[in-house]
Amino acid sequence: MINKIHKIGIVTDNIEDAVDFYTQKLGLKVTERFSNEGDEDYVFLDAGGIILELMPQRTMGVAPGVHHISFKVDNLGIATQRLREQGVSITKEPIDVGGDTGISLSFFEGPNNLNLQLYSREERTT
Repeated sequence: MINKIHKIGIVTDNIEDAVDFYTQKLGLKVTERFSNEGDEDYVFLDAGGIILELMPQRTMGVAPGVHHISFKVDNLGIATQRLREQGVSITKEPIDVGGDTGISLSFFEGPNNLNLQLYSREERTT
């Protein structure tokens, strides 16, 4: 069901300062930017095969820090349903994030109320 840890979402109060830190100090590379109307972009950085997702605090509405751990799955609907059948609390039903990203997500609760995510991305052909 779970292929691998896909990413760790980090809420930050200044996206560009965070990008500078992770790229200049740690040597990570920016892999994608997603525009966010009215706020700073969401930025994905490659951390050796696991993505660090930088998320703007104003949009997220929560304090800076770790927001979620994301697990990559092949079929989001099936994986979400399996968790539900096992009594796991689904906190956000599967959604398509929109645009032309091909990304779909759902959220569920882990031990100690940990915010966890299932992630799938449909490969787009042009």
